[in-house]
Amino acid sequence: MKHHGKENELAEKDREISSLKLQLEEVRKLAAINERLLLASIREQERLLNELSKRSELIMKKGLEIRELQAFNDIIAAASKHLYIKDILENSLKVIIGSLESLEKAVGRKVKTTGGIFLVDEDAGELVHYTSFGISADDLGCKGRIPVGECICGMVAQTGEVDIIPYCKASLHQESMQPVCMEEDHAHVSIPLKSGNKVLGLIYLYFVPPGYLQLASDATIFTSIGNYLGLRIEKARLYEKVQELAILDGLTGLYNYREFHNRLEHEFKRAKRYKKTLPLLMIDIDHFKRFNDTYGHMAGDEVLRTIGRLIKNLVRNVDIPARYGGEEFAVILPETSPEQAEVVAERLRSSVSSHPFSIEDRTVSLTISLGLASFPEDADTKEGLVKAADRALYCAKSGGRNRTYRFNRGKRPCRKVTRVKQE
Repeated sequence: MKHHGKENELAEKDREISSLKLQLEEVRKLAAINERLLLASIREQERLLNELSKRSELIMKKGLEIRELQAFNDIIAAASKHLYIKDILENSLKVIIGSLESLEKAVGRKVKTTGGIFLVDEDAGELVHYTSFGISADDLGCKGRIPVGECICGMVAQTGEVDIIPYCKASLHQESMQPVCMEEDHAHVSIPLKSGNKVLGLIYLYFVPPGYLQLASDATIFTSIGNYLGLRIEKARLYEKVQELAILDGLTGLYNYREFHNRLEHEFKRAKRYKKTLPLLMIDIDHFKRFNDTYGHMAGDEVLRTIGRLIKNLVRNVDIPARYGGEEFAVILPETSPEQAEVVAERLRSSVSSHPFSIEDRTVSLTISLGLASFPEDADTKEGLVKAADRALYCAKSGGRNRTYRFNRGKRPCRKVTRVKQE
């Protein structure tokens, strides 16, 4: 019996062991399933995180591109408000620099952005510094002039392609070029200003510290900015040319009759307000009708051009020379004493009388007569000043020509200007 009981006990233990083995196997199976589920969950989480990262990057990229497009719109708005090149370029440059600093800030970078604009001098084959923001031409190694084809800006002016250099100094050294921009390392962006295929100028931008973070859309946006501003430059030049033609005499390049009276009105009011003197010279070419009859109107036109050029070269930038009509000229001399005006008049007279005029392979001499009057000594009104100077001119013509007469409110209406010391 005892033996039989022991066998039963062993059999019971075997069953328990078998049961434990079965349970252990189930546990292993469950652990394997849990492990597979856990691995799947980790992979899914990684996939989701990766997708989220990509989406975040895409959102950031799209956000920056939207900001770039907004900046482009702001630049268009700034440029389209103005008619003159100076206003267009200065205001556009400020908007460009402000927008780029905002874009850099949006990606967590604090960057100081400066820059400027060169315009092409076709005759010299150079880029000439026009305007800047945050930096002056004296701070540049090139000192504001760069031959087309040299250094970074000069090469961009030659290729007509946007150039973005994250580390300027390193790039220049790799190309075996001598850095002539800023001494401090910086990112360098060059944007050609183009009208069609013609490069009219260039925007240069400096970023400190270096390491410009470039977007795929940058080159496209910068190209669009350069093309738009290039077109605005062309239109502004045409507008300025039209304005210039409206106020200048087509033959001599001096101010025309209408602009003369506009300027005289302005200068007269200014002289009256600030109690300044305002001399006026009236000038007439002696025996011009006889000259025209002898040599023809084409030769007469050349004489008018030459005398207009002599007058322009001999007066100051602040003076206002004009063709009054026919063979008559006028010069307004702001803030000049009557005595100084006499010196100017005699200098003009002497210059013309000593100038050799070449006509039909021969040299001809010509002279001019001049009348001088001054506010407030000789007239109280603008019209009175013109009449006084014209009266003095009449005296010079009737007094023998090739001389200067000055108006005098006394009994003798005019007196001849003599022995003026040429300064």
